Amino acid sequence: MLFPFLLYPAEELLERHAQSRTTHASLLSEIRVLLSGAAPTGLTGDVESPAEPLSESELRVLRYLPTNLHASEIAAELFVSLNTIRTHMRNVYAKLGVHSRADAVKRARELGLLSPTSLSR
Repeated sequence: MLFPFLLYPAEELLERHAQSRTTHASLLSEIRVLLSGAAPTGLTGDVESPAEPLSESELRVLRYLPTNLHASEIAAELFVSLNTIRTHMRNVYAKLGVHSRADAVKRARELGLLSPTSLSR
């Protein structure tokens, strides 16, 4: 999904969408990080990785956690039930060893699973 943006960068388009605060803020941030030449994901520093890796579905939900969307809105975006989102969020919290959405976002950024806050707008 990122490949076309990396192959044919569209800085103006990315900037316009970043300013409009769309629900895809984390995807836009990831594209902008990759275009800047930074490493896309992976561990940074000496942060210990989770014992069990996050599934693709959990990562998809995790990318929405920095947004202001409620769980029901995330469910609508991903075309899944609210209970599915709640289950994925519970699993994400457990795997990251956190107890809140804000802590999950912070921990995911430390692990390189989400873009740093300084690059997202």
